[in-house]
Amino acid sequence: MRIVLYTNILRVTVLARRCASYMEEPEVCVCPVKGMDDWNAMRADADLHLFLWMGTGLDNDFLKKASRDLQRKRVPHLIVVDNADHDKVTYGFSEEQIQTAWAYFRYDGEENMRNLFYWLGREFGGLACTAEPPRPLTWNGVYHPDWTGDPEDIAGYLASHYQEGRPTVGMIFYRSEWITGDFTYHTALVRAIEAEGMNAVAVFSNSYRDERVESPTLMDAIRKYFCRDGKPFVDVIISTMKFSIKAGGTRIEDLYELGVPILEAYTVLAEKEEWERSPAGLDPMEVSMSVAMPEFDGVIHGVPIAAKVRDESGEVSYAALNERMERIACKARKWAALRHKPNAEKKIAIVFHNYPPTNANIGSAAGLDSPESVLRLLTAMCTAGYLMDEIPESSKAFMKLLTDHATNDRRFMSAAQAKSADGQLTAEQYRTFFTELPEQVRSQLTKDWGDAPGDVFNYDGTLLIPGTLNGNLFITVQPPRGFGEDPGKLLHSPDAAPTHHYIGCYHWLRDIWKADAVIHVGTHGSLEWLPGKSTGLSDICYPDVSLGDLPDIYPYWITIVGEGIQAKRRGAACLISHLSPPMQLAGGFEELEELEQALDEYVHFRATQPDNIEAVQDIVREKAAACHFEDEIDEGDDFDDYTARLHNYVTDIKNMQIRTGLHILGRAPEGEGLIDFLCALVRMEHGGEKSLVRLLAAQAGYDYEELLTHSERMTADEMTYGRKLDAVEAEMRALISFLAAYDYAPEAVEQAMTLPGIAAASAEARASFSHALHEIVENMVPRLRRTEGEITETLRALTGRYIEPSPAGAPTTNGVDVLPTGRNFYGLDPRCMPTPAAWEYGKQLGDALIEQYISDEGRYPEAVGIVFWAGSNMRSHGQCIAELFYLMGVRPIWLRSSQRVCGLEIIPVAELQRPRIDVTARISGLFRDAVPNAIRWVDEAVRMVRDLDESDEENYVRKHVLADTAWLEEQGEAQESAWERASVRIFGDPPGAYGAGIASLLESKAWETLDDLAAVYTRFSGTAYGGDGFARGYDPEVFQRRMAGLDVTVKNEDTRETHMFSSDDYNAYHGGMIATVRALTGKAPRSYTGDSSDRQRIVLRSVAEEAARLFRGEAMNPKFIEGMKEHGYKGASDLANYLAHSYQWDATSGVMKDWMYEGYARKYVLDAGMQEWMQDVNPWALHRMAETLLEAEQRGLWSASKETLAEVRSLYLSIEGDLEERSEGTV
Repeated sequence: MRIVLYTNILRVTVLARRCASYMEEPEVCVCPVKGMDDWNAMRADADLHLFLWMGTGLDNDFLKKASRDLQRKRVPHLIVVDNADHDKVTYGFSEEQIQTAWAYFRYDGEENMRNLFYWLGREFGGLACTAEPPRPLTWNGVYHPDWTGDPEDIAGYLASHYQEGRPTVGMIFYRSEWITGDFTYHTALVRAIEAEGMNAVAVFSNSYRDERVESPTLMDAIRKYFCRDGKPFVDVIISTMKFSIKAGGTRIEDLYELGVPILEAYTVLAEKEEWERSPAGLDPMEVSMSVAMPEFDGVIHGVPIAAKVRDESGEVSYAALNERMERIACKARKWAALRHKPNAEKKIAIVFHNYPPTNANIGSAAGLDSPESVLRLLTAMCTAGYLMDEIPESSKAFMKLLTDHATNDRRFMSAAQAKSADGQLTAEQYRTFFTELPEQVRSQLTKDWGDAPGDVFNYDGTLLIPGTLNGNLFITVQPPRGFGEDPGKLLHSPDAAPTHHYIGCYHWLRDIWKADAVIHVGTHGSLEWLPGKSTGLSDICYPDVSLGDLPDIYPYWITIVGEGIQAKRRGAACLISHLSPPMQLAGGFEELEELEQALDEYVHFRATQPDNIEAVQDIVREKAAACHFEDEIDEGDDFDDYTARLHNYVTDIKNMQIRTGLHILGRAPEGEGLIDFLCALVRMEHGGEKSLVRLLAAQAGYDYEELLTHSERMTADEMTYGRKLDAVEAEMRALISFLAAYDYAPEAVEQAMTLPGIAAASAEARASFSHALHEIVENMVPRLRRTEGEITETLRALTGRYIEPSPAGAPTTNGVDVLPTGRNFYGLDPRCMPTPAAWEYGKQLGDALIEQYISDEGRYPEAVGIVFWAGSNMRSHGQCIAELFYLMGVRPIWLRSSQRVCGLEIIPVAELQRPRIDVTARISGLFRDAVPNAIRWVDEAVRMVRDLDESDEENYVRKHVLADTAWLEEQGEAQESAWERASVRIFGDPPGAYGAGIASLLESKAWETLDDLAAVYTRFSGTAYGGDGFARGYDPEVFQRRMAGLDVTVKNEDTRETHMFSSDDYNAYHGGMIATVRALTGKAPRSYTGDSSDRQRIVLRSVAEEAARLFRGEAMNPKFIEGMKEHGYKGASDLANYLAHSYQWDATSGVMKDWMYEGYARKYVLDAGMQEWMQDVNPWALHRMAETLLEAEQRGLWSASKETLAEVRSLYLSIEGDLEERSEGTV
């Protein structure tokens, strides 16, 4: 009898081959199956086919084909897969036989494998085989290369292999690895741990409980081997398990109670040499199962510790990566030390981000009042016993303390400050460290920045470490990345190494000053964006070179998912999520309010006094002119239509969500601030339930969308829809204030349900109101009140404790499940993008783009350029990916069991009822790293559509690929390679590089024309990516041809918590694309921004419209300005950045008008009260604002009046003199 075994499990392959090597009957043939193997190619002749599989069942293509083929031919077979329905994947087996085979498989081991084959031979081949019944093996136990006792005898093991007083590291690995008996990497890790002076307790176990064989859980093993009397004696756990142990039944509550941090160590699926060469580090499948899914468990990422090797016979096993073993052992020792070292003895480095690296931007954390946050943290640390000399009395005093010491701003740093710097790294110290670096790192540092220690921040042979000592704290600013030192690298070396000074600063913190941990403050720094592998870093990756083995604790904005994930994966960060800044509706103010009053008056006069309408019309024209609406809303011939459009614009501005301040770490919203936050949360729909504002509108007899988009209409009581919407909003606020009067106690809901408006509602509406109000008092408020966890959990992390994981996203759009903050957030399994819901949003975005372009141009767009960011796609679950698919005319296919994308299918043109649009994606470096699966599907979509037999009028993708192929062939390219190059629609950063280059170029001022911007954008964006997720090479010619052919550019936003003026990245990616098209073609493309922040009302606006909307609704809004002023130094810094980002958008995309610059000048720079405030809290920010305005004028972007220009120039010179005097007077 011949049995063929097919398996995708390495352990099964090894054990089955061992058995087959000495068994005469039955004959066993073992066929290892890889991801892309095809059943028809692998199928072997056999009397019985056996499949032992790891996965989710027949969703796998190989198993699908095998099952259909064998069922059709009625060949005995059994497919044993976890979570599969066995009666659907077998032929010839009874239920009892299925259970027996399952038991052999799950009990595992060589003996059970051998008896499985004997049993199959006897049952199905009539062989006279003796088969022992399935026998359970040890489910869990301890391993040590020198331990020969019973694996389950933990007491005996500890008696001989445990030394009191030493830190202890627990290691968990798969039971299957213990069964195969190959302990190469396990032994190496145990030895590395012991070499660091620690005890090692390595434990094998299954990651989940199997009810069918009553196996114990992983948590059972953790309690059995890592605890005494219910308390853990291990200080750190190193896990080599893939996937999420939570999915296997381990509860997060149990891990939190255990309180032991978990370091994730990777066993790489690739061979060692392949991993070393790979710029990605880990392949897309590994990113999902070894990186993304363990994040659900709250792990801290470590490093790869083993890679596969093949012997001469082709057998695969793991080989230890010894240097990486040492790294993770050192990391474990540092985390363990935090558990034992008294707080008074711990040295903690607190790192403020500082981009651009000037005194105007110390603590450049998005959405966070970083100085005030650190003050609160210092107070908590002092209470907890950390040694410090002083706590500054205010954030103003704090920033004076920092700027009186050495900073990154050499323009305003005196010789005295440099000489007296608290941190100094001598040339000899640096060179000693430099010689210990890997040769490849030394070579690149020397090539990029000269001989060690370089010239950057080198004062008389000493590298300055910015910052100030405060007891056992060193409060510093992150060193500059380096592009500002040499802007030419933006064009020639986007993957340039950080400077000698950069890695020297971290070396000083870690090895000279001897920091026990580092806290990076806020979103985000540069460490995690340094060159190197995407994931699974090696010793030549600069985040690893710089950070080394330091524990990295990182308070991070919960909304900024993707960048936080990058800090986890490349910066080994333990994230501590923090809340979004306070938000309110923009409301009416100043000229906008006056215009709305005039519009309301016009509506009333039109209805009641039509003969006296002309005077009111003139007032409307006057007020509209004061608001500078002439570019967006033309009066035309129909004044009623004109006023309707004005009315709707004003209503839209009033109802846009804006920031009204910054978040302070650990400070929960309270009072009116809590009501504001709750209004923002309940304004959107979550979980399919109607939002509270829509419920109230409906109860008043109106549709919310009608009120918002037809605000010029009149109600029966002669109120415009816009004013009725104001009343609905006021009623919502009053209702929440009613709950607040009861301190949000549950009984408040019962009282609220008796209010007249709700009491009179239908039973269905009352049920909806009840649900919404209960959600507020029972879910939203309790979660928000736990915001103090941002501080307490930071302190918990500093004591080497486990931090609870959480989902991430924007609270206002992703819902309150991301709350409370103070947790170690994770992202999304990349295999699930786009989800079915995101597909629907993506279709709406695609339709909106097409409709808007047809309205603008009178035809379909042929070519669209879209920016893909990881964070927005994680928050929206892939809506931008979905939009690309939809525009091209393909739809995803999802696995029913897991909702993962498993394929694509063509949407017929007859169903689309339009042509297939050609789409080119500019992916961010983070998207490349975090969502590699999507790259594969986008590339497949392009190929599927390209190969369709359709006309040019039906299929713009095929049309352009054919044209580009012909163009390349004309230049001498071979047909096959021309076809491949012409088919690329995914472009991004070079391997190991990040960003778009534009922000650094604009900040450096090292540009003259759009051509300069286009050249840098091309250098950063012109690397082609293919279906394997890896770079195909730098292809600037094809990239620029794609850019030159674009009709449309688009970048979508899924939340109003951030927007195009929030950071320079928006302009760098999208504005850089627009600038490149302008430079190549001499004209601007249509450029849009999709807004899906309200999932019930997806809107598309032009980039210019969005810029003007933000300028009017937020930048000039007293709520925003006064809210920022409450935050002193950081508020001033963010206002300066707002202006800088506006200017940068103008440089790339021409979105600013003279009156907008004038508005900034008058409100931000020349206003006497603003000047006095900024001079007091952050004069560098005022200097930056004046400098930005002057640059805009010098470059011809702003035609300033002579009076305004003279005032700005005079102010600039005055501040510069004051700052120079200040720095010279500092000792």
